[in-house]
Amino acid sequence: MNCRAAPWSRPSHIAGPRVPTPARPRFALGSRNLWKNSWTIGAGVSNMFALPSRLFRCMASSGSGDGGFARSTSTDEAVAPLPLYSWPDKQRPRVCILGGGFGGLYTALRLDSLVWPNDKRPQVLLVDQSDKFVFKPMLYELLSGEVDVWEIAPSFTELLKNTSVQFVRDSVKLLRPADHFRRGPGEPCTGGVVHLESGTVIEYDWLVLALGAEAKIDVVPGSAEYAIPFTTLEDALRVESKLKMLERKRFGKSSPTIEVAIVGLGYSGVELAATISERLKNTGTVKAINVQTTICPTAPQGNRDAALKVLESRNIQLFLGYFVTCIKEASTSDDSSSTVTYSEVDGDHRKLILDLQPAERGLKGQTLEADLVLWTVGSTSQIPRLQPPDAPYVIPLNGRGQVETEETLQVKGHPQTFAIGDSAALRDPSGKLLPATAQVAFQQADFAGWNLWAAINDRPLLPFRFQNLGEMMTLGRNDAAVTASFIEGLTLEGPLGHAARKLVYYLRMPTDEHRVKVGISWFTKTAVDTLASVQNAVANSFPPPTKMGDATATNPSSPTAAMDPDSEVVFDFQPYLCQYKSGRIHRPGGAPTVPACTDPATGVVSKDIRAGPASARVYLPLGATGKIPVIVYFHGGGFVAGSPARPGTHNYLNDLVARSGAIGVSGYYRLAPEHKLPAAYDDAWAALRWAVTLGDGEDPWLLEHADLSRVFLAGCSAGANIAHNTAVRASAAGALPDGVTIRGLALVHPYFTGSEAVGGEMAFGPEIRPFMDRTWRFVVSETVGLDDPRVNPFVDDAARKASAGIPCERVLVCVAENDFLLKERALWYHREIKASGYAGEVELFESKGVGHAFHFDMLDSEQGVELQERIVAFIKK
Repeated sequence: MNCRAAPWSRPSHIAGPRVPTPARPRFALGSRNLWKNSWTIGAGVSNMFALPSRLFRCMASSGSGDGGFARSTSTDEAVAPLPLYSWPDKQRPRVCILGGGFGGLYTALRLDSLVWPNDKRPQVLLVDQSDKFVFKPMLYELLSGEVDVWEIAPSFTELLKNTSVQFVRDSVKLLRPADHFRRGPGEPCTGGVVHLESGTVIEYDWLVLALGAEAKIDVVPGSAEYAIPFTTLEDALRVESKLKMLERKRFGKSSPTIEVAIVGLGYSGVELAATISERLKNTGTVKAINVQTTICPTAPQGNRDAALKVLESRNIQLFLGYFVTCIKEASTSDDSSSTVTYSEVDGDHRKLILDLQPAERGLKGQTLEADLVLWTVGSTSQIPRLQPPDAPYVIPLNGRGQVETEETLQVKGHPQTFAIGDSAALRDPSGKLLPATAQVAFQQADFAGWNLWAAINDRPLLPFRFQNLGEMMTLGRNDAAVTASFIEGLTLEGPLGHAARKLVYYLRMPTDEHRVKVGISWFTKTAVDTLASVQNAVANSFPPPTKMGDATATNPSSPTAAMDPDSEVVFDFQPYLCQYKSGRIHRPGGAPTVPACTDPATGVVSKDIRAGPASARVYLPLGATGKIPVIVYFHGGGFVAGSPARPGTHNYLNDLVARSGAIGVSGYYRLAPEHKLPAAYDDAWAALRWAVTLGDGEDPWLLEHADLSRVFLAGCSAGANIAHNTAVRASAAGALPDGVTIRGLALVHPYFTGSEAVGGEMAFGPEIRPFMDRTWRFVVSETVGLDDPRVNPFVDDAARKASAGIPCERVLVCVAENDFLLKERALWYHREIKASGYAGEVELFESKGVGHAFHFDMLDSEQGVELQERIVAFIKK
C-alpha cells in the first residue's frame, strides 16, 4: 500500500482487536476508565512524559482557571495533585482529537487506516461530550420517521471497536498548548495539555481541534427560554417529543391546529419547515420567518427554486423580511386587541407569542402565535471559552471565534495543533471563508489525517483545497433537491433527488460495518414502502364492486362513486394505524425491527424463542452469575403496533436488563385489529407462564439464573394495561406454579380510561371521551365500552376487588408531566389502588417536562436515566 495515497481517497480501515465493552458504562468520562492508574504531579514525582518539568507544573496547576500560571516553584514545593490520563505506550506519539463530529471521528479513522512505521504509529484518543456520533445532516429524518436513532447516531464504542482509537466521554474545560514555546536544544517537543471537566488532564504531542460550533440561542428576549435549536441529537429528540405531545393533545379534535414557528430560512430552517409541514399535513401550520426576502441565499439557484416550490405547495406561511424581537408566553393580561387568542392553555403547555419587526421598508410589524418555536439562526465557537484565562489569545482567533489556520490546517503559530470543521477559519483562494458544512469537514478530516502522518514522519505537508461537489437538502420523506457543481445547471428534485441524497449519505457512513447494518435497514424499509405503494396502485386500478340497482353504479359522478374504498379512512388511530374502508391496514413507518443479538453498548445478549403458543425475546445481562430477578415486560403501541424487536423497545430492554442485572422476557403479542383483545392478553399470559416454568423446563438461561421468588411484571402504555390484567389473572388459585412470587408491578404511563372523567380529565373537550370509546371498541372483540374492567379497573366493586387482589408485594406507577391523554387516569389508578384494600406498597413517580413514552427516544436524557434508575431501584428494593 502506498503511504502517499491521495488525501481524498477513502480510508481502508484496518481490523483490530475488539475492545470488550462493559454493561452500559455510566462513568463520568465514558466507556473506559483509562486513567485508573492516575498520576499526580508534585514533589518527587518523575515526569514520565518527558515534558519540561517547570512548564508542565505551570500548565497543570493552573487548570482550575484561577487566573494564571502557577509561579515557578522548587521541586520540593508541593503542587495540588491532578489525575493524568495514562497513555498505553510511553514512547509512541500521542494524538488527542477533541470533538467527535465529522471532522474529529473521520480524522481518527483516517489515522487508523494509514500505514505507519511500527515505532511511529500514534496512539489516538478521541474526546467528546456525547457517547454517540451524530450524522447531523439526517436529523430531519428522525422527525419524518425515515430513520431510527441507531442508524444516524451509533455509539463511538461500536464504531471504534475494530480500531486502535481510544474514546473518552467528557467535556473540554481548558486548553494549554505548549507548541508555541521556544525550547532549548534537546528539549522534547510536547504539544501541551488539555483539562477536562472531570478534572482529568491529558498531555499530548499532537492536537486536533474539531469541537464544532454551538447554537447561539440567547439572541432576543425569550429566545433562550422558549425556543429550541436544532443542531444536536438531543435537540432533535426534544423537538420530536414536543411534536408528539402536541399531536396527542390534538388527537381526535378538528381544531385548533398545531402551530410551529421556525426562525431562519437557511438550509436548516427550510429543511425543518418542509419536514414538519409534511408530517403535520392539515393538522398544523408552519410559520417560517426570515430576515432576508429570499430563502437559502447562499444555495445554488436550482436548490432554492425547488425548495421554494415545495414550501409554497404546503401549509407553510412565509414571513420574509422580518426579524424576531421577542418571544413570550401568551397570557390573558396581554393586549386584548391583538389578533392572538389565549384560550389554548392546557396544563403546562402555553401558547407562545413572537413579536416581529420588519427588516424591509413597506412592511408592518406582526405578532404570531405558536405552540413550538424552533431557532435555526446563529452559532458560536467553543474555542474562546477554552482559552487559558491568563493567556486568552494564545490560540489565534478571527472575529467569529474560529481558529486561524495555515493552508495545511495547522493553527497559526502552533505547528503541532490542527483545527478543522466549524472550529477552523480557513479561506478559499478568493479569500472567502469556507462554509461550516459536513462536506468541508469530510474533506478536511482526510487532509488532517494525512498531514499528521506527514508531520510525524518528517514528510512535507499538503495544502488543503476544498472541492465543492455540490449541495443537497431534504424536502420531505420522498423529496429532496441535489445540485452537483460538476454539471452546470443540473438539479435533481423529488424522489430522484431524495434517492441520490440518501445514497451519498449512505456511502459517507463512518465504517463498513455500520454501513452494512444501515443499508439492510434502509433496504427493508424501502421494500415495505414499495410493496404498500404497489398494493395501493393495484387496488386503485379496480373499481369497487357495486350492487344491482346501486345509484353509484350508474352515476359515476356521485361523491360515493368517486370515493376509493382503499383511500377512504374509516378509522384514524394516529400515530399508530389507519384503517381504510376496503379493510386495508396501514401502520405509518412500517414495522422496523432489529435482530436478537449481543448489544455492543451494554453486553446484554438476547434471543427469540417460542413461549408456549406465543413468542418472546429473552435478555441475559453480561456476566450473569447465580440466581437473578426475572422481568416480564410488555411493550406499548395502543394494542395495534410494536413488538420487542422494535429498535426503541429493544434498546430500552437492553438498558433495563444491564442496569437491573435481571433476566428480561418480552412477549410478542398479537396485534389488533387483525387479532382483537383478548388475544394480546392471552399471549402475555403465555409468556409469563413460559418464564415461570423455566421455559417449560427447557431454557438454559432461566434454568441457571431465574430466581422465581423475584418475578416482576412491567409495561408501558398499552403494555402497562396488559401487565395489570396479567397480574389480575395471576391472582387466581393455582394460576402460577408453587414457589413463584410476583414481587412487583411497574406501570409506566399506563393506558386506562373510563366513561366518567376523573381529575384533570374534566378539562378535556367533549370529543375526547367518544374518541377513547371508539379506540377501545376498535381493539377489543366484545366489550361494554369504557366501563369494561380491563380498561377501567375500578369501575365497580367486583373490578375493585380483583385489582386489590393482585399478587404483588408492591406497585410502581410512573407518569409523565406532559402526558395529555393518560396522566390523569394513571394518577387516578394510583389513588384507587391505595384505597381499594390492596395490601402492598404503592409508589408514584413523575417525569418532569416530558410526554407520553418519551423514554424510548430519550433513553440517555436526564429524564430518561432518572426514570430508568427509579424502575431499577424498584426491582432491587
